[in-house]
Amino acid sequence: MKPKQADLMPYAGRWMALVRGRVAGVGWTAEEARRAAKRSRPKEEPRVIFVPAVEVFDDADDNNPLA
Repeated sequence: MKPKQADLMPYAGRWMALVRGRVAGVGWTAEEARRAAKRSRPKEEPRVIFVPAVEVFDDADDNNPLA
């Protein structure tokens, strides 16, 4: 099961460790997220992913390259 993109906004710019499609750990590094997941789910191997930060442009923003 893949998390929805809207669900990932609180984790933007951070690493997430997933166990059975659920967030089991979060950290500023992949190892930090993996260790957090192992503390809560020691018998399961987490899948660690990076959630990129997303820039949101306002329509009135003159710096918007897409406008």
